[in-house]
Amino acid sequence: MGGIRARTIGVLRAAGEERAAQIVPTCPDWTAKELACHMYGVCDDLLNGRLEGIGSEAWTQAQVDRHSGKPLDEFLDEWTASGEACDAMLLHIPKPGNYQLVMDMATHEHDIRLAVGSPGAQDDPSLAIGSAYMLRNIAKMDADLAEQIQGCGLTDFDRLRSMTGRRSMAQLQASGIDAEALARVLAASPMTITETDLVEVAT
Repeated sequence: MGGIRARTIGVLRAAGEERAAQIVPTCPDWTAKELACHMYGVCDDLLNGRLEGIGSEAWTQAQVDRHSGKPLDEFLDEWTASGEACDAMLLHIPKPGNYQLVMDMATHEHDIRLAVGSPGAQDDPSLAIGSAYMLRNIAKMDADLAEQIQGCGLTDFDRLRSMTGRRSMAQLQASGIDAEALARVLAASPMTITETDLVEVAT
């Protein structure tokens, strides 16, 4: 988690206010900065006991509303300062909740990278953790689909991006994944399959 936080903060500092205001193609309701506010806001809410409605749209939007009005550098300084407490808290989150949190943060790191044009960290261990978490959940609903995804020969990066809806139906089919089956599985989650063919530069 610390690596995800540090890298995302670095990407946004380098991007600056203007590029951080870019809409995130995979989360089109938010800018890159607003998505980062959600990333920080999850840990901030857990640390401060703001758990009512946890996981709901209202809960996540409150995180964005709470932090997005701050200047970018001020917000990033605050997020940086929270790091030690956030990492300590993660050690006490039981499985599989801790894996879910890593999956969510890893996914959003690359959403932000896509938005500001800063690819990188595509071999980070968090992607394997997130991929394994998603595969286990998919297997509970469609074991054949999970086996198919695992056998497609994708990297952890591309596998996670595919399973979290960051690849279009056409892209999924081209990689050997039953896109219709994945769409049915994701319908039970907040994730949806993007309608756009997204290109993420390999690093």
